Amino acid sequence: MRIIINQRLSNDINVLLDDLSVKEAVNIWGFEGLHKKSSIDLKMFNAPFGSISLLYGPRQIGKTASLKLFLHQLKDSDTIIYTDCSAILNKQDLSSHLSELIYEKTTIVLDEVQSVEGWYLALRSLYSEGKLKKCRIWCTGSEARHLLESGERLPGRKGEGITIFARPWSFKEYMDFFYPQEADPFREINFKHVNQHWLENQKIDWEKPWKEYCLSGGFPRIVGEYRKNGQLLDSIWNIYIDWILGSWSKLRTPQRSLSAVAKKLCETLNSRVNFEAIKKGTDIQSANTIRTLLEIQEDHFSIHIVPRFDLQRGIFAPAKQKKIYPIDPFIARVWASVGWNIRRLFEESIPSLNISECAFLTQTYRSMNAPEAAYLYRDSSKSEVDFYFDECAFELKSNGNPTKKQFEILNEAPHYFVAQRKNLPVLAYLIGEGRAS
Repeated sequence: MRIIINQRLSNDINVLLDDLSVKEAVNIWGFEGLHKKSSIDLKMFNAPFGSISLLYGPRQIGKTASLKLFLHQLKDSDTIIYTDCSAILNKQDLSSHLSELIYEKTTIVLDEVQSVEGWYLALRSLYSEGKLKKCRIWCTGSEARHLLESGERLPGRKGEGITIFARPWSFKEYMDFFYPQEADPFREINFKHVNQHWLENQKIDWEKPWKEYCLSGGFPRIVGEYRKNGQLLDSIWNIYIDWILGSWSKLRTPQRSLSAVAKKLCETLNSRVNFEAIKKGTDIQSANTIRTLLEIQEDHFSIHIVPRFDLQRGIFAPAKQKKIYPIDPFIARVWASVGWNIRRLFEESIPSLNISECAFLTQTYRSMNAPEAAYLYRDSSKSEVDFYFDECAFELKSNGNPTKKQFEILNEAPHYFVAQRKNLPVLAYLIGEGRAS
């Protein structure tokens, strides 16, 4: 088997493991444990030859390490090509680079392919020349809009290729990995096959693992560091802070203004808010600038902007008021560190956030073909229900019960749950996506 990593030829498959991200993961999980706890289920990568597939998701979540592990275990390829596309000059360079290296059955990973302007044109050209018939290609990216829109320009050329979102681990995965005995009785239960009465009758106490998940979130490296060391080094915090601030690097907005936006985002967590409201308390003059700043972050997967859904019309309804959440609980704490301009001793210094809703929203993410989560709001009664996902409404309550007006909205949904603090972890487990058996 020929292995080419960034134009260097090798016959040793283990060269794929000589990567900092892989070494860090092996240090936490061990080599055998890493295959089980890879950021992305390795079985998902086994697309057929003659296909072009897309893998997108936030930085620092393990896309590169997972793909290198997949390449390392391959038995069906004559040639393996891994290319960091930040070193590729342009689409012509990419085309000639691949054309020279493809031989027989070839598996190719083009990492951060959006670095190459017009990358899809290079693949279209090679496809037209018949050079990709025996190729399995994976293109990765950390900017959703660019990668997905460019990928759509490969109609008919993707073959049986697939598109995967590298999402944070769900609470279901967290429980299955670290509390398998407790999770086992619930593993095969579909949340649509139970009801509110069933939920209220569950007497299990998952407060401890839920608190752990709300601390570490679902980024595998962060989970591993907390489980191994009980805390994170400041240097690890700074990696994720740099990711958020780096996403804004092309703009000339001062960092004090960016910190003010981050703080406002944390202060309005769990609330409906518009761009004008976020602008207040910052020195940014335009709500359109706020929109641009937040859309950039959504495109880089550090936040998720939740739309409004109209139950009566069955459509997503345009609304000035948005609900904006960090992509997972740990990233919410990273946003707080940016907002309060914390530079060191992060564990002791970050203010407390109510991130139950943020953690719950993370459970709605899917690797493929996900229904979109939304919130419900009734203008006539000024009432809101926290989430609507896959034809089910969810209202989260730390104390008390929904109001009469909230129940009116809940009863219009095909299915609904009211989650109290004691049973929220069980419901979160049922909603989250698990690994294929």
